[in-house]
Amino acid sequence: MNLQPVSIEDVPIGVPLPWRLYDHNRFIVFARGEMVTSRDQLESLLPVGLLRDMDAQQQTHESGDWTEFRKTQPITPFPPPGIQPQVGEMVQLRLINRSVQTYYSARLIGYIRERSVLVMTPMLDGVPLILDDGEQLEVRMVTGNNIYVFQAAIQRLCTSPVHYMHLEYPAEVRTQKLRRSPWARVSLDATVTDPQGTREIVRIVNLSPDGAQLHAPPTLGEPGGTFRLAFLAIMDDLGTTLNLEASILHVRIPRNTLGNESNLLEYGIAFRNVSASDALWLKGLVYHYIAEGHMV
Repeated sequence: MNLQPVSIEDVPIGVPLPWRLYDHNRFIVFARGEMVTSRDQLESLLPVGLLRDMDAQQQTHESGDWTEFRKTQPITPFPPPGIQPQVGEMVQLRLINRSVQTYYSARLIGYIRERSVLVMTPMLDGVPLILDDGEQLEVRMVTGNNIYVFQAAIQRLCTSPVHYMHLEYPAEVRTQKLRRSPWARVSLDATVTDPQGTREIVRIVNLSPDGAQLHAPPTLGEPGGTFRLAFLAIMDDLGTTLNLEASILHVRIPRNTLGNESNLLEYGIAFRNVSASDALWLKGLVYHYIAEGHMV
């Protein structure tokens, strides 16, 4: 990685970014495909740095990091060797031929080998997404340390006993490994306890197996400070409370906050001395959110 400073004038406004933007701590502040809507967003980042990886290939044709799939060799047939997709597993769907590129979450029902793949129809506010027979989709699945993607046309839309659809059985599947420490976009309430026993309520906005980004009051501390972070981790029907030791890496003004959070700062933290069981929960929780489409 060759991170070099970028001037505000070099960052496109109002269109998907062709590369990632980082701060001086190598945190991603804008992902590829994310849109910068104003110069003010960039000016707020100047105190913590505005950098890009000059060695990374620029993405121009599609938004997001998913274009990397096009460089990989296809795996045939579906499902990939050693992978057994489970009923109810989360999948992501993208409508290929629509002008607005949006990702929708759905559940896998199953598949009939060499015939079709069955998935639930995505729901928007309780209403099934309007689709057409023959429409082309891109389908993604997260399994283990890999993301799998294939393209398929809708064979048939069904409404009974629930809204679901048959997709054509894929001729090829492509794969991409998740990076060593992937990040998921979340919104989790948490409690911070400092060494003196003082508690603060914070919100986790991004999470990885190695650390997190928090929105918290300015009283949380300075870089180098330590505390314990406790929050409830839930995956389907399983749940536990994680109580993790953490240190502050950086503090900055957040790019996006809710109306009642204008007085909060964004804290980048690293987890320390994580037990084996907590590490497993963290990794599973991050992959759970990624599978639901909340990848940073």
